[in-house]
Amino acid sequence: MKHKRFHIVTILLCASLTTGAVLPRQDEEPLLNFTLNENDTTRYDNHYLYEKAYRTIEDMLTDKRPTDLKMANFHVDNCYFDGKNDSAAYVQEIKIIVKALKHMYDMHRPMAPSDNVARNYCIYSYFTEASHFNQYHTYQYDIRSMEQTKTVLEYGTVSHLLRTRMGTCTSLPMLYKILADETGAEAYIALAPMHSYIRHQDHTGEWWNFETTTGTFSRSSFIMENFHVTENAIRSGMYMTNLTEKETLVQCLYMLLCIYEFKTGFYSNAFVQKCYRLGLKYHYADAMHIWEINDLKYQLDKDAWNNGYQNHQEMCTSDQYRKQFEFITQKRKELEQLGFYAFTTEDYLKQYKAAMKYYKKQPETAKKE
Repeated sequence: MKHKRFHIVTILLCASLTTGAVLPRQDEEPLLNFTLNENDTTRYDNHYLYEKAYRTIEDMLTDKRPTDLKMANFHVDNCYFDGKNDSAAYVQEIKIIVKALKHMYDMHRPMAPSDNVARNYCIYSYFTEASHFNQYHTYQYDIRSMEQTKTVLEYGTVSHLLRTRMGTCTSLPMLYKILADETGAEAYIALAPMHSYIRHQDHTGEWWNFETTTGTFSRSSFIMENFHVTENAIRSGMYMTNLTEKETLVQCLYMLLCIYEFKTGFYSNAFVQKCYRLGLKYHYADAMHIWEINDLKYQLDKDAWNNGYQNHQEMCTSDQYRKQFEFITQKRKELEQLGFYAFTTEDYLKQYKAAMKYYKKQPETAKKE
């Protein structure tokens, strides 16, 4: 049931995850055959895993249970690994890291200008500097994971990152945030088109942008220029702003949707709809809006096909369908006006290589502002 989408998804390179947006065409391309029941959950055995992950995140978003980012991620990861994830091993690995970070904190706190600087420095050091605390095994970004969807998804899970120390700019910032929550460090995930990173404050009140993929710090101007982030996008809260606890949970929800599509082939059904609708209640996320637009377009095409229309040109002769199509197009335009940018995989690879080259030449340019 693959259907022409509003955009092409390069799943889980990072938290933002969306690539080149394509305006739906009003041409003579035939509508697809919509005979498959996308709500038939008996077609895949592990649907209960997705429902469990959804309920876990929903309960946290609605304050029915305390926010626990590590367990929200575990249940989402478990969907990718078909229920074979070991929760005890997952929790124990995080406990081991937290214990190491506490020992590092005891060493560095007397020399640090503030408690929060010390805690964030310890996580940074654990990620980037080989020592006995991390068994001389730092975390690395595996750019090869970009080559295929399955690899990108797997490397986007925190579970895989814990096992291999290899990840993406989805899993790396997410693990940093989990460790920050567990150790009392104040740090936030922030988004850019097809990218996510960590922000935290120093003792003077200035903000630093930690790139977990490169192990370096970026100036905000660098992120704006290289990821095409506009001032409108920052004002709207779409990019380069600190995600709250609940907004971070929405990123877990989006990861769940990506895994769901990959495993089942569906990006439009009742489960998908309740996921993005829940997410949109708590965060103005470009990814969730794109999913909503894709879903609206799919449902429009399906309804038109079931009523005998053969292609988009014929479909738009109907006032009803033309108005729905125009509504979808308008939603896409509004999203772009608020700062959405269709960053492609090729754009990201080019930017990543340029960043690595830049920081090798100028390692001292570590400050945000």
